[in-house]
This record gives sequence, C-alpha cells and structure tokens, in this order.
Amino acid sequence: MTASDQPDATAPLIRTIVAGPLDNNVLLVADRAMRAAMVVDPALGATAPVLAAARDLEVEIVSIVNTHGHWDHVADNAPLADATGAPIAIHTADAERLARPAGVLGSLPWDIPPSHADRLLTEGDAVQVGAITFTVLHTPGHTPGGSCLYSAAWSLLISGDTLFAGSYGRYDLPGGDPGALQDSLTRLAELPAATQVYPGHGGTTTIGAEGWLPLPTR
Repeated sequence: MTASDQPDATAPLIRTIVAGPLDNNVLLVADRAMRAAMVVDPALGATAPVLAAARDLEVEIVSIVNTHGHWDHVADNAPLADATGAPIAIHTADAERLARPAGVLGSLPWDIPPSHADRLLTEGDAVQVGAITFTVLHTPGHTPGGSCLYSAAWSLLISGDTLFAGSYGRYDLPGGDPGALQDSLTRLAELPAATQVYPGHGGTTTIGAEGWLPLPTR
C-alpha cells in the first residue's frame, strides 16, 4: 500500500450496529484521531455492543444524538448515558417524547426508561465530534422534531427515519405530516448527488441513487 492509498485518518469512521426489535441502525460516529465518538439513536439493547465497539476503536463516547423521539430510536438513551456520562441531544420539538418513550402507543412489551435532553437542537446547530462537524437539518414530517445530521465536508448525511434507501419514514402516526415530509425530502434531494446516506433502518444509499423517489402527497 502506498502513502496515497492510506485511508484519511481525519475522516469520520462510522460503525453501524443493528439492534432492537425493529432492526434499528445505531451509529457510532468516531473521530479516531481525536479519540472521540457520538452515538446516534441508541436502540433497545444497543448499549453493550456500542460500548464494545467504542473500546475496540479506542474512542470515548462524548455525546448521544437522537434524530427523532420515537421509542425505537431512544430506548437505550438512559442506560448509555448512565454508562458513559454523555449528554443527550434532540430537536426541541421532539424533546418531550423522551419522558414517555412509549408515547402514543400506550404500552410496549419492553421496559424503556425515560431520559431527558441535555441539549435542545434547532435548525443550523453544529454537532461536533472531535474535529468533525455535522449541521442539524430540521426535517419534520415523520415526527415534528425529526432531524438529519449533515457533513458537507465529508459528504455524509445521517437521515434517521426521514429518508431510507428507496423509501421514507411513515407519516400516519400522531405528529406525522405528509406535507412537511414532502418538503423535507425535497430539501434533501437538493444535496450533492454523491452524499452518502446512513438511514435509521436498512442499507445505506446516496442522494443521487434515489432518483428521485416518489414523494408523499399532501
């Protein structure tokens, strides 16, 4: 391997851990040079494998970010925060969902402890992982506070349940809004085609590969 073939040590390293009954993508996003990492959407049962991954990469988990407040994306907020001391961040419009993870579903067959937001995110906020910066894009429609994390420098989008490979998040649950989701997806479609997308479920994709997918109707 020549020097030019060496991977860029400053590039984000993203490890995906599939966890929970709905096969959520839990993302460990690391700046290995700075030995720092954030966890995005810790699903039920994700704490142990996430901690193991962090040890393997020799990084410290310094933040937990929720792309939205649905139970399957926040179920391990509390145990992961307890284990690491990392603060939890979520868009202000979904923050109240953390206190009642089951929410409108009433009850779930799993014990999901409540958590609280240490940081309330809004459009345009910066989320820092070591020297890597993500910008918060408020993308409502799946939930009122649905958000994506975008790194223009590294052509990365963490899309939560706003955008999947070939599809998008449902909008028929309380708080869902097909018109808002259409606007959010239209906004994402304008990102550079080469942008790599890491969704909340399923495989990765790129903005250009989506074609652009049929948008929800208002």
